[in-house]
Amino acid sequence: MKSIYRFLILILFFNCNKSEKSVFETNIISSKNKEHVETKFVNAKFNILKDRLIPMPGYQRVETKLNSWESFLQNLNLQEFGKPILKYDGTEISDQKHHVGILTYDVGSKDLQQCADALIRLRAEYLFKNEKYNAIHFKFTSGHQFSWNEYADGLRPIVSGNNVDFSKRAAPNSINSYQDFRQYLDIIYTYAGTISLARDLKESKNKTEFNIGDLIITPGSPGHVVMIVDKIEKGNEKRYALIEGYTPAQSIHILSKNGNPWFDMKPSKEIITPRYHFEKPVIKQF
Repeated sequence: MKSIYRFLILILFFNCNKSEKSVFETNIISSKNKEHVETKFVNAKFNILKDRLIPMPGYQRVETKLNSWESFLQNLNLQEFGKPILKYDGTEISDQKHHVGILTYDVGSKDLQQCADALIRLRAEYLFKNEKYNAIHFKFTSGHQFSWNEYADGLRPIVSGNNVDFSKRAAPNSINSYQDFRQYLDIIYTYAGTISLARDLKESKNKTEFNIGDLIITPGSPGHVVMIVDKIEKGNEKRYALIEGYTPAQSIHILSKNGNPWFDMKPSKEIITPRYHFEKPVIKQF
């Protein structure tokens, strides 16, 4: 019984980032290669995602509705081309070969905004920007939901083992301040992860192809998740652009292989990215 209890506690607190290195390495794709990096699919002059990424010959970019979640992703702001991926402490990660862009969103100063958290950040930023405050809510790995409105009203989680209670422990914030919003997200990062995203988000309706906004998830401890942020097509042929955060907490970046950000993937197949192998991924949407 004690071993089962300890397991439940671990599931509550650990996601893609809380893991033994030897276990995590089983799904890592080596980045120590000598492959030539081409930039024919990248326009280094532009700092908007859809302008930075050049469609492959004969392919057309999928159009999205103005102010939609999909349009938000296609129009993410990027840092100047060539910037390195930085950890939360300001140091560079070792693999700088597999990205063609870094989002302008900061990582924070703590090792919190990791893989699932980075995508939660984007979804929350979209909703906050559009003043959709009632829609900002996420579930902990324990299954407990915690909303921005509850946080703004002064509610805070009290976690003891695998038990979560909520108590009003702060003054209400009626102005929806961005600083408080970021503090709310730090709580979500601490208690949510790939397990909660895979369990609680809605299933993708399309079983034959991916759509912008789809999350490709291996839930677990460790686990990983990437998100589709752009899509091009030529007849029945589809290609997709991916972003990810990672462990330790680091810059959210656009993935690429040999300078090509367009990945050929099928929902029913295993998916191999430069830094992770999704053997049997779960496909979900916010």
